Amino acid sequence: MPELLNLAGLTLEFGGVKALNQVSLNVHAGHIEGLIGPNGAGKTSLFNLITGLYRPNQGEILFKGDSLLGIPPQHIAQRGIARTFQNIRLFPEMTLIDNVMVAMHSHLSYRFMDVLLRSKPFRQAELQARERASALLDRVGLSQHSGSLAGTLSYGNQRKLEIARALAMQPQLLLLDEPVAGMNPTEKNDIQALIRSLRAEHLSVLLIEHDMRFVMELCDALTVLDFGRVIAQGSPQAIQENPAVIAAYLGEETPRAG
Repeated sequence: MPELLNLAGLTLEFGGVKALNQVSLNVHAGHIEGLIGPNGAGKTSLFNLITGLYRPNQGEILFKGDSLLGIPPQHIAQRGIARTFQNIRLFPEMTLIDNVMVAMHSHLSYRFMDVLLRSKPFRQAELQARERASALLDRVGLSQHSGSLAGTLSYGNQRKLEIARALAMQPQLLLLDEPVAGMNPTEKNDIQALIRSLRAEHLSVLLIEHDMRFVMELCDALTVLDFGRVIAQGSPQAIQENPAVIAAYLGEETPRAG
């Protein structure tokens, strides 16, 4: 599989403290890849570098062969990278369908005057966006709540809504920050099936997750961070058997995927 995302030698410092230290990893097209490690290991900081919220002190970020350094977050999103956040960032006083439609605006084709005049192109584009948003809500199992306010959802369903909103941006690479946090086993199975279906449609996924059974069953490859450094990379099986990973994070009692 060709490489979609290349991270090389990334270092990120805050006041002289290295949050990330010479981190390198690749995400292959059509793969589900996991980023794991203890709290504070630098996982979300790495996502923030990829999406342009932070700029590294050293290193390179290439997406489809082009550098992302210095590119604003909204332009990185338009190039094909979407994400969810560890701390949910929804519009609680807006409906589910409107939350999803907000993410589509950079892809809608109408002019400013079309908006003011509510012209036919504007109305057609809005109708198509609403239909697609409805389909995405159905895909994550939230269609029955489409007219409800996002703030009324359970924590697990808010996670699902964030995924639907990220998919609305039509990404080639989806970054998921703890996608099943707060979910029950049934909801986790639903999200696992959803992510597998996205891979079948050639969408690439890089995810952060603390549920080890979830990542071991789902991911094609894993990268393990500890204190901002990569301590291991490889298949789920190799990671489970890596002594450095066991000592730093997994622990002897971690259940293995069947």
